[in-house]
Amino acid sequence: MYKQEQKNRGAERSLTALFAYFCLHHIACVKRTADIEHFSHVAFVPSTKATGQDVHPLESMLAPKVRALAPVQLSVNPEIASTRRSFEPGWFHVETDIRGHAANVLLIDDTWVTGARAQSATHSLKRAGARKVVVLVLARQVSTTYPQAKTLLKRMDHEEFDMDVCAFHHDRGPTVPSPR
Repeated sequence: MYKQEQKNRGAERSLTALFAYFCLHHIACVKRTADIEHFSHVAFVPSTKATGQDVHPLESMLAPKVRALAPVQLSVNPEIASTRRSFEPGWFHVETDIRGHAANVLLIDDTWVTGARAQSATHSLKRAGARKVVVLVLARQVSTTYPQAKTLLKRMDHEEFDMDVCAFHHDRGPTVPSPR
């Protein structure tokens, strides 16, 4: 995949294109739903597994696309096992001072399995002073061994994926890009 040492440039391009497409067609709806005018900051959920890289590959890929937003750095608490699959309030540390900034943070993650990391990162951002945090996940990994996934898998078998359908309103998004 795109995280490995021998990077898959096709996977990188696909994730970058998916992010750009989502922003062009759906970010205005996300902001309306979250009741925010604009995002002021961006953060990326760091990998909880030792990758030997200082910057998460997703952050390296997408940082140029969100350069208008102030970056918020998160670090991992190594005392919490990377194998955890539940909310951990102390899993991440916010390394950037965002208090007093009325920060509306776009938190980007590459995959969603249980939501534990995204929820834990959101908790840390809120405790550090973020006004609102919106999580944007670029991929959903569905495990057939999770009992909770059966309903989702059943729906996926019967519904065709359409990138133009709004996740909030289940209708087609705008055809014209909306400004930041």
